[in-house]
Amino acid sequence: MYLGSVSFDALLDHAIRQGDLSAAAIADILHFRVFGNAQGFLLLPNQDIGDVPATPADRAALAKPDYHSELLLLQATALLGDPIGYPQESNGSLINNFFPQAGKARQLSSDSFDTELELHTENAFHEVPPDFLALLCLRGAPRDDAVTYIASVDKILEVIDAETTALLFEETFNFLSDYCLGEKNCRIDLGRYQTILYGDKTRPYLRFDPFFMLARSAQAQRLISEIREIAWSVAQPVRLQTGDLLILDNRRAIHARSAFHAEFDGSDRWLQRTFAICHQRQLIAETGEASRLIGLRRPA
Repeated sequence: MYLGSVSFDALLDHAIRQGDLSAAAIADILHFRVFGNAQGFLLLPNQDIGDVPATPADRAALAKPDYHSELLLLQATALLGDPIGYPQESNGSLINNFFPQAGKARQLSSDSFDTELELHTENAFHEVPPDFLALLCLRGAPRDDAVTYIASVDKILEVIDAETTALLFEETFNFLSDYCLGEKNCRIDLGRYQTILYGDKTRPYLRFDPFFMLARSAQAQRLISEIREIAWSVAQPVRLQTGDLLILDNRRAIHARSAFHAEFDGSDRWLQRTFAICHQRQLIAETGEASRLIGLRRPA
């Protein structure tokens, strides 16, 4: 990891004590965590991200002497819950850096740029999906053509009828894993059958990832297509600019990203991402493991 000898916990401690989020931003983040909102995301523009070097061409060239953005991002993440990571995401780094890489142009990953990423829940298949994602834009796309789309469960429920809503609580789908043992972009059958809507029926949670969902019947497959079409019809576009902090409620909204151009001259889009969960103590009690890295466990 480019942070070298600096441990993650030391960086997190520094972030909590000395992060540069304003009092108003801290209040906004806490309010979003506790109460949420109808759009499923919170956008805090114009954050102080410090000195950002030229966007690297690949991970081997990643070097960032100024930790200002990391501290701000981790302070925000700690307000949302416990920062965690996954072994398959950026080799287990708890702070993920994303920028265009020529060899990954058309992959279904955040390192791509020539390919649209479909509306999805982050790690919908996982036993421990993140509750929140925090995205900090270190550099916007030079042509301003990178668009993040966000569709909240509230907006989707405004469109579908009561019968379809009830069906989304009942019909189960096989959510395939895109994690192999040490990498991404797989399609592994874990036998993890889950419904699209779950939780409190008056204010439900949502999981959805159409590329990695298998339906039991033709009718259920049509339901996937219907929800995908509705989600795109209500999705809100966000064009991240330098200094923007975007927080997504991963249980209440799905997100996508458009294709965009890459110049490979140091001016390309560069995002940092962290994950947070709200129940790490319960997870430790259940698993006996205190690691911030959450591995993939197959169902018994």
